[in-house]
Amino acid sequence: MKPIETTTRDWIIEQSAILFNTKGYFACSLSDIMQATHLQKGGIYNYFRNKEEIALAAFDYAFQLVMRRFRSQLDQATSCWEKLNIIIDQLASMAFDPVIAGGCPIFNVSVEAPRLDPALMEKAKHGMQMLTRYIELKLEEGALHGEFTCQKPYREIASVIVGNLEGANIVARTLQDPDRLHWAVDHTREYLKLNCLRINF
Repeated sequence: MKPIETTTRDWIIEQSAILFNTKGYFACSLSDIMQATHLQKGGIYNYFRNKEEIALAAFDYAFQLVMRRFRSQLDQATSCWEKLNIIIDQLASMAFDPVIAGGCPIFNVSVEAPRLDPALMEKAKHGMQMLTRYIELKLEEGALHGEFTCQKPYREIASVIVGNLEGANIVARTLQDPDRLHWAVDHTREYLKLNCLRINF
């Protein structure tokens, strides 16, 4: 049931975000959204012209949830090294403690992206770029501040970190085996240590 303080438009977005993230864009139908929101087609189309518009708004909502979790943890860090390790923890948490049911919304949409409408594909691309770019910036900042020296290009290290953990999320969630995620986290931390040699630690 819709909370009193939630607008109908926000309610549609929130419920649709869960559906898209758990079922996927193609598998989620307007009937699913109607059932989840307890609204008729006309009630939904008062706010959105079509399913694509709902999906775009739902992705924006889910993406903001991810960013909010990241920021709440990153704000507590005092060094780039801490921030990089927090990112590893937060990416790993998306498998069994996601901000929204179904896992990491950035990765889920990215998997479907090649077959999606161009506008939604662009959002998925932007979300993945933002995530990897943030890691690149922390690597660059840490190196400039003398926290560590990077042995490989920032872009390569960032891409490997994201790829390791997003892939491990899928494997661990599919097999319902958290150990597989823990192994990937340990491997990613070792990779970071090997390629970002800390100074004076």
